[in-house]
Amino acid sequence: MASHRRYALAVALALALALASPGLSAAVPEEHVGQRYLISATLDVANARLDAAVDLTLTNRGVRPMEYVDLTLVPRALGWLVDDELAVTVDGEAVEAAWTSQINLRVPLGGLAVQDAAVVRVPFALAVGRAPDAFSARTSADAGVLSFGQWFPIVSTEHDVYGVGDPQISFSAASIRLDLRTTTPLQRDAVACAGLVSAPASSGTAWTCEADRVRDFSFVVNPRFGLTERSAGDTSVRVFTETVDGARTADLAVAALAGMEEAFGPYPWDDLVLAEVGAAGGFSMEYPRMIHLTRGKVADPYVVFHEVAHQWFYAQVGNDQQAEPWLDEAFADFSARYLMGIGENQCSTRPVDSEVFAWEAGPTTGGDWSSCDGYFHTVFYRGTEFLNAVRGAMGDVAFFDAMRAWIDRQRHGFATGDELLRHLMRRTDADLLPIFTRYLDDPDPRPPFRPATSGPRHQ
Repeated sequence: MASHRRYALAVALALALALASPGLSAAVPEEHVGQRYLISATLDVANARLDAAVDLTLTNRGVRPMEYVDLTLVPRALGWLVDDELAVTVDGEAVEAAWTSQINLRVPLGGLAVQDAAVVRVPFALAVGRAPDAFSARTSADAGVLSFGQWFPIVSTEHDVYGVGDPQISFSAASIRLDLRTTTPLQRDAVACAGLVSAPASSGTAWTCEADRVRDFSFVVNPRFGLTERSAGDTSVRVFTETVDGARTADLAVAALAGMEEAFGPYPWDDLVLAEVGAAGGFSMEYPRMIHLTRGKVADPYVVFHEVAHQWFYAQVGNDQQAEPWLDEAFADFSARYLMGIGENQCSTRPVDSEVFAWEAGPTTGGDWSSCDGYFHTVFYRGTEFLNAVRGAMGDVAFFDAMRAWIDRQRHGFATGDELLRHLMRRTDADLLPIFTRYLDDPDPRPPFRPATSGPRHQ
């Protein structure tokens, strides 16, 4: 977290300079950018090709003009993007967008004024192949199933893809809508997506899905899907499977939702969709309101509970999944084990708050996922041990009350580790600092730097 403090200090100083110097333009933080996505796409299932265009309505909610926006397109790193030269327009005028990393597309906005909006249009095409194992539950074509996760240009920070952890850093959008057409008719249940608005009565070529207050959007297409449905209170649970009966998965998802709501507060959406993808690997993947389950993990209790927990930790409360992966992965592992009544399982001595870059990896392959000092044991499993230590010091009532308050305050926002640690310390008389010191690389959650006009000021 020390690197985050240096970054926060630099941003604060830059902002102070920008406010003092009218001629200097500061970048607008991504969380201060209003977003609405309208995606029109045509899918050729037989050839695994998607031709699409994103119309992204951006609103500048910062305090300075917005010179550019960074959009992440993960499939480019996998080789799925058909043409790097994208005909990007802003309010109908052609602009020169540039790739600044393997996955980051920088689109100039020419100083979008505060509270003004612009429509960024990005046409693109994907020819999807079989993804490497760590990416297999994202955008991939396996066993006749097409999965689309982290697949379209989305507002993000400038970063690159990495073979450990999650490559996406995203912020909540007011809405993401997909109008999907297929080149050949498919049965109604062939398309799995959250927020289904319209679909063929029995078979056809047109589906529309729309999700509000989400930081990403995914879908899966399989002509052989069967659908299993359940209700969890006011939430509709829909499970799409091919190789197994979806009843077991649906029951697990309902139980996980009930347990998570009791422990951490309400699930804020109308539905939760779980879909079996074609890959056989162990890397299932969460998206807001949607879960991709790899074959062999479709009815795995731990995997289903873990991925449902991500609907709170990442989907509701966002975080930088490369710099601070513990903020969602440790909580997802902790939640699954807590709800299932199973113990810890770790042998790592590395700091829980390690960045994904602590493990050497290639862009899309490699990396130490499973050794004692690997990513899983450090961030997931030792992360659970850390959270159990905090829970033990605070007591169950205080810990879960604090976490419900945290999620309620941060819902649909973007949080940092320091903010969470300070929150926990404020909610208990127990001395948590020795626990932070034992498990974290930078255990002292000092107050953030804030620019002031008359001397330093701290909260």
